Amino acid sequence: MTNNDTFYDIHLHAFTLSHPSFNAFLKRFKIRLFPLAAGAFLSLLLVIPALSPRLRSTVMRTVNRLLRRARNLLSVMESDIGSFFLIIENCLRERPGRLLKDSEMTVGGNSYRRIVLTPLMMDFGYKSRHNDPSLHYQPGEKPIVAQVADVFNAIRKYRATATTPDLAKKFSFLADGAERILEVYPFLGLNTENYDIPHLELMLEKYFHDYRRSRAELAASAGNFDGDIERLKGNSFTGIKVYPPLGFDPWPYNPELLSRVNYLYDYCCRKRLPITCHGSRGGFVAVSPGDLQDFTRISKWASVLAAYPSLKINIAHFPANGRRFFGLVPPAEQDRLQAIIALVLKYENVYADFAMRGASERYYRNLRFIIDSLPDKKHREKLTERILFGSDFAINLFSVDSYNRYIQIFSGTPYLTAEQKRLFCSVNPERFLFGETTP
Repeated sequence: MTNNDTFYDIHLHAFTLSHPSFNAFLKRFKIRLFPLAAGAFLSLLLVIPALSPRLRSTVMRTVNRLLRRARNLLSVMESDIGSFFLIIENCLRERPGRLLKDSEMTVGGNSYRRIVLTPLMMDFGYKSRHNDPSLHYQPGEKPIVAQVADVFNAIRKYRATATTPDLAKKFSFLADGAERILEVYPFLGLNTENYDIPHLELMLEKYFHDYRRSRAELAASAGNFDGDIERLKGNSFTGIKVYPPLGFDPWPYNPELLSRVNYLYDYCCRKRLPITCHGSRGGFVAVSPGDLQDFTRISKWASVLAAYPSLKINIAHFPANGRRFFGLVPPAEQDRLQAIIALVLKYENVYADFAMRGASERYYRNLRFIIDSLPDKKHREKLTERILFGSDFAINLFSVDSYNRYIQIFSGTPYLTAEQKRLFCSVNPERFLFGETTP
């Protein structure tokens, strides 16, 4: 067993049902998904009675598991945002099988005395140009500023919370008075399509003008938010989150939109500010099928990095498992996987997290196979040094029952060595967040 300082979850989310723009989501899916889902559900109800008792039992267990997980996710998202990080720590301390005991967490044979979470805000802004003439009432905007205030209020509540009888009733495993062990450093969600360059300049300077990649400075200011967002310090965020399925185009054809992303990338390079990009075609989709296919192409990031080779970026949801149909991985998923690996090997500041993906043993088996299959030892080492642990909590509750369980799968998998686990959840994310970028 080795002694390491910090465990990192580089990819999770801290938002409630008030933050997403569900109109944007419905605009994309209302025609296809809802009738299809309703039809499938009704068909299932008709077919179940004709199944054999054993098969009927299996189908009902699957349906009940999906419904339970959906309710489990809603239970988290319906909680007040101020309790979000208390929910996480309480879960880590749950017995039996707890990961966090007193002030130490053991994962994969390594012990950690601090836990860093980087919740990724998402810019759900729904601007007036998206008005739908078919609607009598137009969707309200979802300004990122409201989410910023909520998340920093949640951090303040977490840092200030002392053990009380009322707290013990809701979070029974926090009742021992243990020191709060989480350090929370958010990423600002940003969609350059929603802002012109003067607005981008104001926003980036407001939130990052004192940014120095210093964990000590971030820790010193954590929990000091007084509720006035205008007084939020310019060294409160750790990075920027962009989300192509919500409309962020990494490398637009339109010159005006291209000038905006160029401004963002230039600023991030000058500040050595990390970016996490949603790296799959799935997720919270609010654009047309054509834009989705275009915006999520990895070749977009190849163009970005060709222009800004020192940019520090995490391409999230590394597709080591692929989406399987009849046991086969579609060529498009294989191409996406190989394109990401090529960028990691070519550039010194490109990373990939496995948020959401790491909810099964199969993923880690495939990940190990992919690493070991690289013919060059230096390439195997480089890829291993660029992979980051991420949970995608609370969205990952579609795949696992708890935050604890997701980490337990990672901790216990026999397909990764203790050293690989240490790199993925401690060494690599420390470098991604706070290390120097390579020119």
